Amino acid sequence: MTGVYGGIVIDPATGVDGVRADRDYTILLSDWTDEDPMRVLSKLKVQSDYYNYIKPTVFDFFRDVSNDGVKSAFEKRKMWNEMRMNPTDLADLSGATLTYLTNGVTPAGNWTGLFKPGEKVRLRFINGSGNTFYDVRIPGLKLKVIQVDGQNLEPVSVDEFRFGPGETYDVLVEPRDDAYTIFSQSMDRTGYARGTLAVRAGLNAQVPAVDKPEWLTMNDMMGGMGGMGGMDHSKMDMGGMNQGSMAGMNHGAMTMD
Repeated sequence: MTGVYGGIVIDPATGVDGVRADRDYTILLSDWTDEDPMRVLSKLKVQSDYYNYIKPTVFDFFRDVSNDGVKSAFEKRKMWNEMRMNPTDLADLSGATLTYLTNGVTPAGNWTGLFKPGEKVRLRFINGSGNTFYDVRIPGLKLKVIQVDGQNLEPVSVDEFRFGPGETYDVLVEPRDDAYTIFSQSMDRTGYARGTLAVRAGLNAQVPAVDKPEWLTMNDMMGGMGGMGGMDHSKMDMGGMNQGSMAGMNHGAMTMD
């Protein structure tokens, strides 16, 4: 979290990439701490969840008991207790030490990009953070994703997308009202970066409340390996493997002292 960073737009050798837009903005999302980065690392080495302030509490347990029953509440926590892990371990660093930035500007600073109603605006999202996965949306607008990590794709409209450090998403939007909030909340829901698209400087749109954090699941932990249970190994033909050729291995040359 030290040094200089910024976004670089590389145009195709042909000079055009086939995307037509009236306005073109780079949206560089990042995170920043006022702590000494080496001090942050030292804290994490001593306690890996030092900055996790959203751990399950006894009040969460009693709420689950009330909503789902005692057995379900215990089962929900059993796996995590057995693994000595935390279901809200979503990031090494959180809003407890980080400030989330849009083009280097804090949420209070409110970076603003201007447009005229009806214009097609291209937003080049870059995740330049050192830690944070962002969930990005613009309430009131569909995001037409046209490029991911520099690769053009068949356009697809979404309400929200998630991306991690080093990833890029290019989207097209067609704003018609006076102002829209570019809302990028951290995956652990401990904070957000914010910007605005507006017809003139100084306008603001409503900023959504940060969503409630979601617990990790076994699929998150295993990376989808649970789906391998359906593999039928009985149909694998092993007859073509010449295991007899292993007889040529001369183990006598191995020294056992």
